[in-house]
Amino acid sequence: MSKDTPNPGSVVVSDLYDKRGIPIMCGDVVKVFHFVGVRRKRHYMYKQCVGVHSYPNGGEKYMFFSHLNFKTDPAERDGPYHERLGRKLEHYEIVQSIKCDHEERPRPQQPEANGGNG
Repeated sequence: MSKDTPNPGSVVVSDLYDKRGIPIMCGDVVKVFHFVGVRRKRHYMYKQCVGVHSYPNGGEKYMFFSHLNFKTDPAERDGPYHERLGRKLEHYEIVQSIKCDHEERPRPQQPEANGGNG
């Protein structure tokens, strides 16, 4: 990952939105649907956005999410994973932000729904 990681809670124009259309920013903790278990119990995972980065060989930017395990290298097993920008992630919901301002963030008119399966 590049060293231009923004400070947690800083404004990042990410074009990546949770299921309610709220823009996801660096430092946000998101709840991600994982699977339906016994007796139809829904299981979730929690991830933290660690910023927008690009891979060295391309120029396309991705938002990286940590598995809350302190691993920072994407090549490492269970390291952070990425989501392509410009989408609405239907299975993601922001549950906490650094500045507690996620409910007040401006929302776009109609973000495009394209899934996301953490």
